[in-house]
Amino acid sequence: MDILLQKVALSDIDVGDRMFVVTEGRGIEALQNSIAACGLLQPPCLWRPQADAAFVTVCGCLRLQAALNLGLQGICARVLDPATPRAVLLACALHDNLGHRVFNPVETAHALQRLLACLPRNEVIGHWLPLFGRAASARTLERLLCLCTLEHEVRAALIAGSLTEASALRLGAYAADDRRAVFALMGHLHLSAGKQAELLECLEDLARRDAVALREVAAEDDILQVCRDERRTRVQKTEQVRRILRLRRFPRLSAAEARFDAALKEMRMGPGIRIMPPENFEARVFRAEITFSSADELRRHAGGLLDAARRQACERLLAVPGEDGAGKHRTEPQRG
Repeated sequence: MDILLQKVALSDIDVGDRMFVVTEGRGIEALQNSIAACGLLQPPCLWRPQADAAFVTVCGCLRLQAALNLGLQGICARVLDPATPRAVLLACALHDNLGHRVFNPVETAHALQRLLACLPRNEVIGHWLPLFGRAASARTLERLLCLCTLEHEVRAALIAGSLTEASALRLGAYAADDRRAVFALMGHLHLSAGKQAELLECLEDLARRDAVALREVAAEDDILQVCRDERRTRVQKTEQVRRILRLRRFPRLSAAEARFDAALKEMRMGPGIRIMPPENFEARVFRAEITFSSADELRRHAGGLLDAARRQACERLLAVPGEDGAGKHRTEPQRG
């Protein structure tokens, strides 16, 4: 593969041709400042299929964009032989980046998509997936390729880190209208990785249980009302939406919790004493916790706990699991 170092006018380069470009979602401000201060230290690699064709970027698309932004007229570039196979050119573009940075999931997906256009599938799975730090399996390949079908705003959120790869893959399995509705809901909320997974699981379960589209669950009036409330912060909206969905998903459990809280409040035990129900009210064993720093404080709290145990509210508190059936069955959507 012959490579010539030559001066190339920027007007002779088709910067819109992204045949070999996989970079996405990366800023160029620092790079532009570097080129302005020191010049273009690392020449881009260009290729053109014939002498009268425009040059195509193989390596260095961000460098070229920075040079254009700075108003440069020409650059020194490495020009590859026109006879170089496209698979080799794509490999050059990928290796140029793999050696010094980690590809984000969207870049990885687009790179794999382009590799499949010029290489056997088994080679892409066995050779290239490990180079991207991925498992060499057909399932991994298919899952990553799904990211290519996502809308620009969804890919941008994934690149920015506000959407996890697991959530993006889950969204990718939805119908387009459902995906847009669910992603719009997520945009109103402040969701950690765990809360993203919880939200999507809850929406899916409710849609399956009620035999409705995901977009209908995500756009219920009470949820939209919370999202539109400008008085609430994103954190407050998140907790309120989680409460709404949880109540809808587990109505009996939510009712049991409400009765427990009401009985606990009526017992009036004061600070230093905590009574905790069994997880999800799936058992009959409760826990009491006393916090103290002296013998007198322990005796006082113990007396308060004993007084609370004599109240009628204590009987209702302990009867909650059996009364509403939550102690025997956790109400969950039916899974198909």
